[in-house]
Amino acid sequence: MKTAPFALAVTLSFAALLAGPGLPGAAITPAFAQESALPGLRGAARSAPADPAAALALGSALRRAGLATPALAELRRGIAVSGGRVEVLSRLHWEVARALIDRRDFAATLTECRVLGTLPGQGADGHACAAEAHLLWQRSTEALVEVGLALAKDPRCYEARLAEGRAYDFALDPGKSEAAFRAAAALRGDGVEAYLGLGRLLAHAGRHDEAVAQLRRAVALDPDGPDALYELGLALAPGAESVALLDHATRERPSFADAWIALGELQLAAGQVAEARKAGVAAVVADAAGVRPQLLVGHVALADGRFEDAVAAGEAALKRVANSAPARLLVADGDAKRGEIDLALEAYQGAWGLDHSDPTPLVHACEASHAAGRETTAKAFGVKSVQEFPKWGPAWAALGDTLAAQGEPAGARDAYQRALAGEGPVDGARVQRKLASLR
Repeated sequence: MKTAPFALAVTLSFAALLAGPGLPGAAITPAFAQESALPGLRGAARSAPADPAAALALGSALRRAGLATPALAELRRGIAVSGGRVEVLSRLHWEVARALIDRRDFAATLTECRVLGTLPGQGADGHACAAEAHLLWQRSTEALVEVGLALAKDPRCYEARLAEGRAYDFALDPGKSEAAFRAAAALRGDGVEAYLGLGRLLAHAGRHDEAVAQLRRAVALDPDGPDALYELGLALAPGAESVALLDHATRERPSFADAWIALGELQLAAGQVAEARKAGVAAVVADAAGVRPQLLVGHVALADGRFEDAVAAGEAALKRVANSAPARLLVADGDAKRGEIDLALEAYQGAWGLDHSDPTPLVHACEASHAAGRETTAKAFGVKSVQEFPKWGPAWAALGDTLAAQGEPAGARDAYQRALAGEGPVDGARVQRKLASLR
């Protein structure tokens, strides 16, 4: 799922933001401040109420912390006291547009972009801003038209190159997207957004090491930036560093539902159920209408042994998205754990029917049937899973268990060996013990 444009980035570092000629100087030095810096920025804005640069810094930080409404109020106050100075006024209008995009208000964003474009010397930025507005709805064709108009006015327009990179990403043209992000990085060596966009693109393309290098550069430039922290946390292998990065992202933007979900999933996989429970609650608070927070809460309930709650969470998710395969799978797992094997098997079949790319429903159905002593059913699901996913180790391990239970040691031995050689998460030590126990 794509991240909304501008949720990823701020176009200018605060150092550059506040260094324009003739700006009265609230002495705000941190780059890319957000939640952790809000108290100091609020104090600076109070002490210099007529300083548009102080309003800009606070408004930008509020937006990056996920507080779009107070951000808009502060930025508009900055516009009112700007005295019409184009340097600071253009940056204030940019930030207003970003806050409106964060609120997914296309019409208001486009209006703000038009205002920006009427400022002296800001015609290219007005078109770049309009491109980002179109990307709110993934309208890559319209966005690229605006990018072309922006670059015709200013071939070195950094924001236009960023919009171009995102537009080609939405248009599924990774080569042109990569070229645009690299062009943006060449225009501005400290441009966090260029490295962030490039890192995300490379990660999606499976170019892991290159992606991590770009994302580490983004974090180095923006150490407290929630978007950079989140993307690097996702790109890294699960471990202490990825957990720390995602935790930092949630502290800088407490309403960052995706970061809470990613953090909770990592904690759950590591057996940190209490911590994952807190992340699930925070994710639901941040996105009460979403399906993924409900799924995290349900998986925590499963790990907690609260199987009724797990089923309830899955059913709540299905009320929001009736064709959600992960939600149907959660219901199936909960039913299986509470001993309702017939309901579980029906739900597993439903989950498989909704998503034929995921082997999990078939594997779990095999495992649940085996646990319930229904070995014929278990074998049927096991055979189906290895037929559909012949390289998937967990499928072979589940089939091996039911073949062993049915007194087919040769078949079980072959299945366990294939499990050890296959892909995916397999408890190798358990499988080896199973192999050793075969007669």
